[in-house]
Amino acid sequence: LQYSAAFVATDQFYFVTGGISLFLNTFGWEIVGLVAVSTSAYLTRRPFIWKAYCFYQLLETIGSCISVSLFRRHLMVWAIFAPRFIFAGIFLVLNCVSQVILCIFYTMR
Repeated sequence: LQYSAAFVATDQFYFVTGGISLFLNTFGWEIVGLVAVSTSAYLTRRPFIWKAYCFYQLLETIGSCISVSLFRRHLMVWAIFAPRFIFAGIFLVLNCVSQVILCIFYTMR
């Protein structure tokens, strides 16, 4: 986490704006990627793009899980491998939730 993102563009610290800024700094590109991939898959009528993106997210999470398991006694496991595993899991959950929302949205049209 880049905690300095919470202090950008303000003279005083506000919890709401700092939290939103930190959230967007951490998950912003993931959200942009989800919107871009889902939009391009929907507009081009190629569901393979979305499936490939979901498969990539799954592989990334499995790779993080394997690295945490293999390096569980490593000195830097809590500084490097475990946070990456947590973020990969959060990104996978974000991906699954957005997939459910998009399926509901596309079936209602």
